[in-house]
Amino acid sequence: MIIFVSRHPVPLLRMSWEGLYVALSRVKYRDHIRLAVNRDTLEKEKEAMEYMVELKKNKYTDSFFRGFKSIGADGVETQSQVMTWNREAAWTAAGYDKLAKDTPKVKKASNKARKKHTMTDIQNAMKRKKRRI
Repeated sequence: MIIFVSRHPVPLLRMSWEGLYVALSRVKYRDHIRLAVNRDTLEKEKEAMEYMVELKKNKYTDSFFRGFKSIGADGVETQSQVMTWNREAAWTAAGYDKLAKDTPKVKKASNKARKKHTMTDIQNAMKRKKRRI
């Protein structure tokens, strides 16, 4: 995988943190990664490397990754490599827990009020409508 590191002059074509993550996650071995860096001058090379270091996750990606927690064999959080997804942690990191509390609950109609219409019901309603005209 060849990754072009330099800051592109067109903002739309610049590498994002998410783009870099996807590129690196598709490579099985570290030896299969190559960085294409502008080495005309030492300054340009340094600028390209600084650009990669400055890449930041957007808030949605950050919230997603905060949902993963490392766990040990006994179920206690540790620094192990075993990770588990915790939806509530991601939900809280994104701030949706506050949003859910602030949003008023919408009252659902009872099952009696929600009659399921069959094709026959629709055809009969159309006939009644025609008779009225």
